[in-house]
Amino acid sequence: MFHGFFAERIAELEGVPEVDFRDELRRVLRSRLLSRNCSAAKIADLFSMHRRTLSRRLSAEGTGFRSVVEEVRFEIARQMVAGTVMPFAQIGAALDYSEASAFTRAFRRWSGQTPTTWRAQSRRA
Repeated sequence: MFHGFFAERIAELEGVPEVDFRDELRRVLRSRLLSRNCSAAKIADLFSMHRRTLSRRLSAEGTGFRSVVEEVRFEIARQMVAGTVMPFAQIGAALDYSEASAFTRAFRRWSGQTPTTWRAQSRRA
């Protein structure tokens, strides 16, 4: 009786594609980044693992925690710059930058453009 049930359940689980850890981390970071509650140790706790284990898993995928955080920050920044009229100082503050100029430098590093240019181009598109 139980053997048949477990055999079916195992077959179901084997058919489910494995969730990419980096994608799961990005999902969690998107929800935590704006609340400034996204240190490596806190995120690792959410995944029920040690911070070093988190680092090892990301290293095995060829990336690091800070790199993934920066990817998510850029993703959020692009959406906020293009999709809102929010001042860049507020966007920068929401993304935990100390000054608008620090946010502008980061945005230029990510995209090769200033937030002002990005917003203007997105309005034209």
